Amino acid sequence: MSGILRKRPLSSGGTQTAPSSSKKQRFIDATKALLDIAKESTDIFPPLKSCLGGINALIKHYEQYNDVRDQLNDLIPWVEKLLVTLAKVNPDDDYDEVERRSQLAKSLEDIGTRSLSLSEKGKVARVLDKAQDSGEVTKLIEKLRQAILVYQVSQQQSIYNQVAQLNSSFDVLLKLHEKSPVDKKIESVRARLDRFRVEGNAARNADEFRRQKFLFETLEGVKDRLRLLTERSGTDQHAGKEIDAIAVSDLADDLRDAILDYQFSQQKAIYNQNCTLIDAAESLVLNSCRRAQAAEFRHGDRRGCLKGTRDTVLDDIESWSKDYTVSPVYWLNGLAGTGKSTIAQTIAERLFADGRLGASFFCSRDFEDRRDLRHIFPTLAVQLAYGYPEYRSILIPLLRSNPGIVHESLYNQLETLIARPLSSSKISTVVIIDALDECVDEDPQSAILSVMGRLVEEIPNVKFLITGRPEPRIQSGFRLGLLRPLTDIFVLHEVEPSVINTDIRLFLEHGLRELAKGQGIEQDDWPTDEHLDLLCERAAGLFVYAVATLKFLGHSFNPPNEQLDTIMKAPGSTAHEGKANLQLGATLDSLYLSCFQTTFNRTSAEDDENVRLVIGAVVLAMNPLPPSAIATLVKLGKQRVMNLLRLTQSLLKLSEDPDSPVLPFHKSFPDFITNPLRCPDKRFHISPGTGHLKLALNCLKLINDSLEQNLLSLPNYALNSGVEDLEARVDSYTSIALCYACRHWHNHLTEVREDITVIVPPLQHFLQKRFLAWLEVLSVIGATRDAIVALENLIPWIQEVCSDPIHYILDAHLYP
Repeated sequence: MSGILRKRPLSSGGTQTAPSSSKKQRFIDATKALLDIAKESTDIFPPLKSCLGGINALIKHYEQYNDVRDQLNDLIPWVEKLLVTLAKVNPDDDYDEVERRSQLAKSLEDIGTRSLSLSEKGKVARVLDKAQDSGEVTKLIEKLRQAILVYQVSQQQSIYNQVAQLNSSFDVLLKLHEKSPVDKKIESVRARLDRFRVEGNAARNADEFRRQKFLFETLEGVKDRLRLLTERSGTDQHAGKEIDAIAVSDLADDLRDAILDYQFSQQKAIYNQNCTLIDAAESLVLNSCRRAQAAEFRHGDRRGCLKGTRDTVLDDIESWSKDYTVSPVYWLNGLAGTGKSTIAQTIAERLFADGRLGASFFCSRDFEDRRDLRHIFPTLAVQLAYGYPEYRSILIPLLRSNPGIVHESLYNQLETLIARPLSSSKISTVVIIDALDECVDEDPQSAILSVMGRLVEEIPNVKFLITGRPEPRIQSGFRLGLLRPLTDIFVLHEVEPSVINTDIRLFLEHGLRELAKGQGIEQDDWPTDEHLDLLCERAAGLFVYAVATLKFLGHSFNPPNEQLDTIMKAPGSTAHEGKANLQLGATLDSLYLSCFQTTFNRTSAEDDENVRLVIGAVVLAMNPLPPSAIATLVKLGKQRVMNLLRLTQSLLKLSEDPDSPVLPFHKSFPDFITNPLRCPDKRFHISPGTGHLKLALNCLKLINDSLEQNLLSLPNYALNSGVEDLEARVDSYTSIALCYACRHWHNHLTEVREDITVIVPPLQHFLQKRFLAWLEVLSVIGATRDAIVALENLIPWIQEVCSDPIHYILDAHLYP
């Protein structure tokens, strides 16, 4: 029996395997490094030498275990850095350092003693016992790392204290840069430092020690830069004042970002901890609440503002968010491409780091659930419930007593799910709704804003940040008598052009230099001032132009510097993007058109048709589709579709994973490609009517060809809840394309107004032969309600477009 045990991989504490040559060499190197460090620490810190000697003796008996080898490899950098710190800091000059080293010595002595004890045991232990003890060995090595971490954080705590006490330095800088754009930034950082306090180390866990360690390392560099700037500012030489202002601004940004990163990580840990404290019954109630997926600021690939840009609007919003004596609603108003969502993302990150963000909803017309107004308040309510226990204790009983509230009117939703629990719990927080204009809304005065105007005053100490284009219904909503006096408005496209151009120039310069570095372009003078000047002029205040330019250059077949020269020479477009004062040739449209014409400059009519089919499926889809589903719906090979998508990926969000959905790079791209005035090249223009007709036809054909009674081979009379492998059956018998077709054929069909004769035969066949099978598929994928919506949309459409609707539906001979 014992012979068999020795030959088996052991899992109780460690896995015994023959290490690969590379891993074995790493272990040998780590062991040698450990001995070298022990020798070096003889004069610097003898307790470290004793401890490492014990560890080294111990691992000789447990080196065959993977977890022990891995732990030792991870330990070496920590010990090396500790030795550097111990050598650099003179304890004679710092009483606190004496105390820190005393605590470290006690920990090391304890670890060394335990190491020798385990080492003696390992000499005579059987294989099975050693396997169990290997877990104790890894814990001991981890304990050594934690002891080092505690010392480092404690040692670096003094750095924070020095930075926090440098108010006199900030006073000097404020006086020098008074009434300049820098002074607000300095004041903001000072306020953040005043609010920020690091508690004693006794209550900290390992993750918190790591967070502090990264923070203090940054603060150490900031401290030295701040002192240097203060000393230089104290001289009578003012020639470099302008340069110093930039340096002060950069320092303030770095200091703010270091604290924000620490606080963000800390708040995330707190939020996750709160989520684990929710009991199963409450979690079930919240999870059953209908809401949008991935609408919160932490989901998706959204990015915040580049450091040093958009300071004016960010400072304005931050000031508003802290002052509960001013308007409770803030409208960030801006044209398409002016950076509203990026600003909202940055504000969300900062508020979350401060512990003041209650909830966020980033609307998107690309996703069905995130363009539905009825999902906004339930989604916000669930986020608030996870973040605030006192709010949750009020919301859960309301949902239990009336679970159907998520289907009620927007007024009832806001009053029951948001206003009443927030008012009763007396929470102070900020709620963000981004891109409200992207939601489907038939009301002339924005349904959401109308109900907010009636209830927002009943929610004290809660602020609402809303972003959106100045569309008529949004403007009308904010002009309502109840909401207008409660709203602050910031108009992005009316910011001083020089301020916006400076930000865009900084963004372009940073992005182009990153491109050059990534592709090995060794040109110190690239991009030139001429490049940046012309690109800023063409951007005309639209950040999205700068983003699109960098994306295009990054995905071009030519080197970025060569492709940029091509863009510089390209003629301007005569298109207009809703902004009357944009100069010709300075629009985003010209860039989009240039992307197409450069990529498809020598293609056939068939190739052009395929491009329109594939891009049309991307921009007209009701929900984003992966390449495999697009291939099915447009009847092209999967590889062909992938190739076309890769050729146009500068205009799309395209993953290397073929099962990941494809999205337009920016909402302005679908606007461009579907508008013949903005996209005058007929090779690439996508007619929405024609595109929806083709998608409707292909959806119906896929349904008619694929569906049959009991497609999933379910047991007779079985309920969905009684089929244990229902999800596996859905995956086996259906596809993403088929599920999409079943859910959205009617959305595409009802967009068609001309040439409907071609759609009638497959529609008749579907209604007469596949209707019940369709209902079954919707049932098993959890989309039964879509059947009601489909019929509600279909009937008025038939009545509108057909002269004799009964004849069209009943004449089955039109479909073979």
